[in-house]
Amino acid sequence: MNKGIFWFRRDLRLADHPALERACQSHDELLLVYVDADAGQRHDASRAWLRRSLELLGEDIRQRGGELHVLAGDPETLIPALAKAAGATAVHISALHEPDADARDARIAATLASHGIAMRRAGGRLLTDADAVLTQSATPFRVFTPFHKAARPMWRHRPREAPARFACFPLPSSMVGAVATIAAPHPRWDEGFWQTWSPGEAQAEARLHDFLKRVDAYPDARDVPAVEGTSRLSPHLHFGEINPSRIFEAAREQGGPGTDKFIAELGWREFAYYVLHHWPGSTTGNFNPKFDAMPWRDAPEQLEAWQRGRTGVPLVDAGMRQLWHEGWMHNRVRMVVASYLTKHMGIDWRQGSAWFMHTLVDADLASNTLGWQWVAGTGVDAAPYFRIFNPVTQSRRFDPRGTYLRRWLPELRGLGDDAIHAPWEQGLRIDGYPAKPIVDLAQGRDEALARLSGLAK
Repeated sequence: MNKGIFWFRRDLRLADHPALERACQSHDELLLVYVDADAGQRHDASRAWLRRSLELLGEDIRQRGGELHVLAGDPETLIPALAKAAGATAVHISALHEPDADARDARIAATLASHGIAMRRAGGRLLTDADAVLTQSATPFRVFTPFHKAARPMWRHRPREAPARFACFPLPSSMVGAVATIAAPHPRWDEGFWQTWSPGEAQAEARLHDFLKRVDAYPDARDVPAVEGTSRLSPHLHFGEINPSRIFEAAREQGGPGTDKFIAELGWREFAYYVLHHWPGSTTGNFNPKFDAMPWRDAPEQLEAWQRGRTGVPLVDAGMRQLWHEGWMHNRVRMVVASYLTKHMGIDWRQGSAWFMHTLVDADLASNTLGWQWVAGTGVDAAPYFRIFNPVTQSRRFDPRGTYLRRWLPELRGLGDDAIHAPWEQGLRIDGYPAKPIVDLAQGRDEALARLSGLAK
């Protein structure tokens, strides 16, 4: 009997799954596992999503005659031990395309090979082969537009049906001690998430269908935080509940300028992983070394005010409160809050990036890093550092009636449509809300430009 192990990671689906398809075709019986390597760690928002997604995946597998085993431990020890105990000939995985994870996979593969067990890795999280998309001089692209132009013709979707039935063998008795569950947060700080989100493969497909019904409005609606103008597919993509090639093909078949713009945004996700592949140090280091000398401010109390949505700048505070309540923030607002932190407040982008990784349900290493370095002006194809978002101007432009602000800032609901964007400008003091911004907008801009000028000397 040819036995194999399928190790789920961030590919929590059954359809359009290259690695799972190959595992089913290669073995008479499978052991299906998920390894929780972060058990006992702090409760990031993404773990709340993970818990529910795994429950739904396990139910889908049970309906097909199989069983998903959630284990806790260090994969470098656990996976080889499991494979040996099970008598498996191979372990199948989907590539994660993250430097530390890929290095860990290589070490696990070497350990397995020493025991005569293969590790077979397939794609499925990305559309782009990062090593195949290069400039004419065979170097990586540093600018999104030419990258997208070169990469998009290579994108393909090969439909794969979910397995109708699973032939599974039992978990070896010697591994029963590793069986675990991902506990619900206590206290239940994630309750607000589920007013907005429904994890799982079926919900990812439903959200895609819903979005495509309104995709014609996407080019304009995507910038308006008070409306449902974006796809909100990012957490489903992060956890692999849907294959990006499935999204690409559905949008391509739909056609029209709305889908063209949406596909370009899907391309930014590809570009984020492309940058991470070619410049793995960019998760913690400035892509542009000029900014290594940037005199970032150490201001823990102001950082905490930003995290809590208490800066006194309504659009910034609304975004940070949405983030805490939903585990997500509108993309336009993400740019504004990141700009305020790194430019007006002068705080290192890495502190903002770490907070987003803690609080986002779509906490994606590649996209989060690219986004923060882009706004901070330190990254590849970044907005220039001197491009400083004015949060009041952005608020008045993209939320003119204050609908988004009133949703997240109940203290300000009684203000008029003009005053709500910057109450201090009219001398208004609202009980329970900061009387003025913790960093004055004009002063913060001047200080940001001064820091930049100092780097240029």
